[in-house]
Amino acid sequence: MSEKTTTLIVFASPAEGKEAEFNDWYDNVHLGEFVALPGVESGQRFDLAPASPPAKTGYAAIYQLSGDPAEVMKAMDAAIKDGSMHMSDAIDPASVAITAWTPHGPVATS
Repeated sequence: MSEKTTTLIVFASPAEGKEAEFNDWYDNVHLGEFVALPGVESGQRFDLAPASPPAKTGYAAIYQLSGDPAEVMKAMDAAIKDGSMHMSDAIDPASVAITAWTPHGPVATS
């Protein structure tokens, strides 16, 4: 991973009645297609932990970027348009929230 990375956090929920399809698409199609984009180093999905306070979505994906987040999003849009990235109607578009974060300071460890 490069020294200067950006963390992209994506929150999303499945469309009603499509949770199994949503998880299959995200795990087996979208995650791999997204990490193949230029400027994306890695990605991992997360489920909301059972002990967590309530959240707007039950799922998050966290990506480490070495490129400019705006350029990564442009690449994603282009990949959707050219058919190399496949979207699914199993995702609830109203639930999607995408934010990019840069480190504020060093990592604290125990």
